[in-house]
Parts: sequence; structure tokens; C-alpha cells
Amino acid sequence: MGMALIRNSAAYDDQVIAAARMVFAEQGFAAPMSEVARRAGVGVASVYRRYPSKQALMEAVRIASFDRIIQLADMALATRNDPFSALATFMRDCLEENTPVGTVLPPLDEGHVYSEEFHRLQNKMAGLVDRLVTEAQDAGAIRKDVNWADILLLFKHLNPNLPISEHRRAEFRARYVSIVIEGLRSDSELPAPGPGEAEWRRMCDNRSGR
Repeated sequence: MGMALIRNSAAYDDQVIAAARMVFAEQGFAAPMSEVARRAGVGVASVYRRYPSKQALMEAVRIASFDRIIQLADMALATRNDPFSALATFMRDCLEENTPVGTVLPPLDEGHVYSEEFHRLQNKMAGLVDRLVTEAQDAGAIRKDVNWADILLLFKHLNPNLPISEHRRAEFRARYVSIVIEGLRSDSELPAPGPGEAEWRRMCDNRSGR
């Protein structure tokens, strides 16, 4: 495959995935693929050729989020000497304007079989966030009763679908993540246990846990 074709294919994927993220977050999983195509500025048939089902497209949206979190975690670990600063920078970067991280998306069918790439990136993401949290804890910078899954779930809580512009939502995220980051320094008792790895994976994979 020629380099130009590869670049065009990657740009197409980015365009469709960004549109799908917005449409599914705004309208739910019942939103038609035609609306995703319209928002992306492409033909419906071309979307179906690339993503044969909504489930396949939704998985691609989640994979894009995993990939972005991995990039930001790598950057934070590489550029910050202070473990607390690395974690705080990572959290703020994940919630900047127009980032794909933390978007509240509707669940996939429980029968959906995730790809190897999905699970590979899921595991890599969890490992990097765990490293950020553990290094900050080892340095005595944050509380000991928080884990990597808490951080990933916080991104969901800090990024609700509000009827305002993305710019204003980003301002709210910046405000509230700063409050949360300061709370990580506290040693007050938390009212309930955080999610374990198995519970987080069930949520991430949209499994009920029955």
C-alpha cells in the first residue's frame, strides 16, 4: 500500500471515529450510521465498507480512546521528573478540549467479541496508568487507597454530555479535574472501595458481571 493511501486511510478513520464519538454520545447507540456519515462528511456506503456494523465502529471509537490515553501517559512519564506532576499533567491532558478520552458512550451488545487489538491496548493503558499512580504513591505524593481504575473512571465522571459547547465543557473539566487532583493529596477516609481490576474490565467491556 502506498504511503499516500495509508495517510488517506488514517485520515478517513480519524474523521469517521470523531464523528461517531460525537453522534453516539449525543444520540445514543440508536443513532443511524447515516448520521455518523453526514457528520463526518462521507458516504454511508463507505462507512459500512470500513465498519460493517455499529459494534465494529464503536469498538474503533474505544480503541482510539485507549490509544490517546497511552500516548498521554507515555508523554507524562517521559517528561516529568516529579511523580505527582506526571500524574496531574496526564489527568489534565486527558480532559483537554476536543480530546476523545472519557466520552460517555452507550454500551455494546454483551455478545460482542472484542478484537485482540482492543485487549492489547486495554492492557497497555491499564499498565501505564498503574505506573503513574504507583510512582506517585511510592513518592508519598498521593493517597494510598486510590488505584489506576479510579483514575480511568474519573475521566467518565468528569466528562458528562452537557448541552453546551465543547469549549465550555472543557473549561468545566479543567476546573473539576483540578479539584480532584488536590483531593488525591488528602488522607481522609473514602466512603467506599474503588473498583478492582475485574470490575473495571467488566465495565470497560460492557459486561454485566452476572
